[in-house]
Amino acid sequence: MTPTLQDSPRQGSYSLGQLGRIFWPYFRPFRRQIIGAVLALVMVAGALLVMGRGLAYLVDEGLSKQDPELLNRAVIATALIALCLAFGSYLRTTLVNQVGEQVLAQIRKALFAHVVGLAPGWFETARTGDILARITTDTAIVQTVMTSTISMAARNLILLVGGLVMLVLSSPKMSLVVLLAVPLVVAPMIVLGRRLRKASRLAQDRLADVSVQAEESVSAMRTVQAFARQGLVRDRFDDAVGGSLDAALARVRLRGLLSGIVIFMVFGGVSAILWVGGQDLLAGKITAGDLSSFVFYAFLVAASTGFLSDLAGELQRAGGAAERIAAMLQADESLPQAAIPRQIDAAHKIACRFEDVSFAYPAATARPAVTNVDFTIGHGERVALVGPSGAGKSTLFHLLLRFYDPGAGRITVGGQDIRDLALDDLRRHIGIVSQDTALFSTSVRDNILFGRPDADGADMVAAAQQAEAHGFITELPQGYDTLVGEKGVRLSGGQRQRLAIARTILRDPGLLLLDEATSALDARSEAAVQAALDNLSRDRTTLVIAHRLATVVRADRILLIDNGRIVATGTHEELIVESPLYRHLADLQFSTPDRQAAPAIEGTG
Repeated sequence: MTPTLQDSPRQGSYSLGQLGRIFWPYFRPFRRQIIGAVLALVMVAGALLVMGRGLAYLVDEGLSKQDPELLNRAVIATALIALCLAFGSYLRTTLVNQVGEQVLAQIRKALFAHVVGLAPGWFETARTGDILARITTDTAIVQTVMTSTISMAARNLILLVGGLVMLVLSSPKMSLVVLLAVPLVVAPMIVLGRRLRKASRLAQDRLADVSVQAEESVSAMRTVQAFARQGLVRDRFDDAVGGSLDAALARVRLRGLLSGIVIFMVFGGVSAILWVGGQDLLAGKITAGDLSSFVFYAFLVAASTGFLSDLAGELQRAGGAAERIAAMLQADESLPQAAIPRQIDAAHKIACRFEDVSFAYPAATARPAVTNVDFTIGHGERVALVGPSGAGKSTLFHLLLRFYDPGAGRITVGGQDIRDLALDDLRRHIGIVSQDTALFSTSVRDNILFGRPDADGADMVAAAQQAEAHGFITELPQGYDTLVGEKGVRLSGGQRQRLAIARTILRDPGLLLLDEATSALDARSEAAVQAALDNLSRDRTTLVIAHRLATVVRADRILLIDNGRIVATGTHEELIVESPLYRHLADLQFSTPDRQAAPAIEGTG
């Protein structure tokens, strides 16, 4: 079975080092900016750390001795430190945000490029909403952390380490109190941090479920409304939102518990430091400046630790999102490619052959889709596939396009095994018109040019004319520049079919795969589509899933398929006499007096 994003064995098993190796290539081009941001962070942290010693100097030399000149110098020094803080903060914010935005843009591009390169078998079990959530929501979470949280965490980490060093230098005795408090603070951060990361990952998965429900419901909105099932889909969406909310609240509770424990332990430690330092000050062992400096650094350490504990929640949340992104980037479901792929000879007459081919879909390995299929289609020959729904007709199309590799046997196109051909070159020589017409929410022009983007306007118009589409296109409000809406919703079924045919004509393939889709059209639209299909298949090697009597009558041969096997071959007249199954299908579909008008053989399979 093809592993899904949810049940991948690598899912949730990424260590920090593994995530670093996966994402470092996206950071590598911005090494200079990253170094600049680190230097800016060090500048800001260093300025804050120097301020503590300046405070001790101000108290002991300026205020205690009541020297105005020393006070003036201390104020000027403070202003210079503030200027360094401001300049360093500007550099840090600018550089970190620039790097974060550019890196996330590259990751989004890489994610999408990886997804469109995966084999169709991977999409059998992957959920569209979950894929979209990883490309959008998860990357947005990582983006937020990269552009703000990481820099803040790095700054506070530097302040924490620097503050601890300065504490030791200021008073080794009081530093022991700090060292005793550190394990009490770090332990809950480690223990709860791990649980928080798992909870964050679960929250992201449940949020993806919400995206899945929304995407499926909106995509099928006409069906939902036609069946008056708005209440049902609302309930399903509410359940998904409820699951997402429960997971998010569990994450929030863990984050709140972590912050509360850390804040209590940190400020408890500060209180102990103040008590010890106050006793030493009263005993004359340290100066007021030393105590002021120590308290400053203690609060700096406390504040940094508090910030880090709070930021830990965001970092763990980003860690869960990063794991989901990494899982998609690591998904490997591509078809094996030949070491030295061959090209189809453009001058070679395109023919194809199935040689004892057997195949089962990855999601249903126990039930073969086709078994021991063996036939040849000569150049320019028109072969019709006929059979009950689910017989395996569409599977032959999928195998020819090399969406899947057969489990046994081989398929040749142009005399070469398709596994030895470059995948893009193979598909460049094949054109397909399916029942489920796929149009993009762009203009008529863009949808036709999708077949050959480098074609000029004259070729595009000629293709539309051959597809019987030019007439209705010119009547649209903006002609070829008219937007067709999502999935071509602004066009009729026949118009969508003719645009798909025009796109395939423009592609000019040597091998045509045609799944007739005229059963849902009115007589006028069907006649126009049929004329376009006739123009498309003229002088081309054609394999057609037949639904109409006119198609099977004109076919050079008919392959009758049942339960994944070819059970009979011949012309319409021969099969009517020789095959009880074919005769049964013909009787079901052609029994009406007007069957010559627009009969259909059977549904897709």
